[in-house]
Amino acid sequence: EKHSTYGLAVTRMILGFIVASQLAVNWSDRSYTWGDGAGWTQTVRSAKTWPAFLGLFKQVSGPAFDVAYLVTIIFGILMMIGLYTRASTFMTLFLWMSLYVANPFVGSGGDAVLRMVMLYMCFVDAGQHWSVDARLRGRRGEIRPLMPVWFTATLHNLATILIIHQVVMVYVGSAFWKVQSEVWKGGTAVYYPLQTQAYSPWHDWLHPIYANGPIIAGATYTAIVVQLFFPVLLIYRPTRVVALIMITGMHLGIGIFMGILYFSLVMIAVDMILVSDRSWTRAFDWVQAQRRRRARSAARDV
Repeated sequence: EKHSTYGLAVTRMILGFIVASQLAVNWSDRSYTWGDGAGWTQTVRSAKTWPAFLGLFKQVSGPAFDVAYLVTIIFGILMMIGLYTRASTFMTLFLWMSLYVANPFVGSGGDAVLRMVMLYMCFVDAGQHWSVDARLRGRRGEIRPLMPVWFTATLHNLATILIIHQVVMVYVGSAFWKVQSEVWKGGTAVYYPLQTQAYSPWHDWLHPIYANGPIIAGATYTAIVVQLFFPVLLIYRPTRVVALIMITGMHLGIGIFMGILYFSLVMIAVDMILVSDRSWTRAFDWVQAQRRRRARSAARDV
């Protein structure tokens, strides 16, 4: 039996949106960042050798580069909507990696997690729910699989476990790094990035909050505790719910108050795998029930 199929569908949609939207909003800067105008990155590009097949965006220029860039956006959209899910995921990963090789300067921690997760997602059935593929299967019926069901299910579950392992290692590794820092142990670490222009888009409006010692200390220590004990909290369902709510709230805070939107979206997307299929189906059934209730109410009013 394949597990976390609904959570993986949510992860697929968010990661596809991240790739497509990130490239779309940077369309005007594409040549300077990755294309003909990115010669200023040659030093860092030559410092590390990458496989030749990842050199696509270093080998094309002009209109050909624009076409490849646009194709990357299209595959991100295909991954998001779940059309030919496995193939579109693989192509999105390949093209996204090729862009990274063209300019490693613009990579971030969120991009690193995104690449690792997309690699594992090539082996899962992320299009089983909430996808165009699922809708097409509903119309034409199931197609006989090429591999035995036990093999594909095992591959799916193993890749899912590896994704969760990556998430846990990111959180625990980050927590171990934090507890070695004096500013984190002193409860003031959150204060400093919020004083910089790059990580404080709301500085003038929220300065009274940033300057509040108990709030800063609470946010600092909460980040350490939640990340450090995250794998332990996942063991039991009640504590897992608390952990997911707190970690999602932390990422929303980072995305909104520090302006690191895409990193937060990547981590939230991956965390959604930890929500059980039963919880997703219950939530979906509740939404459907609410829609039917409103439709009946509207019909009675008419």
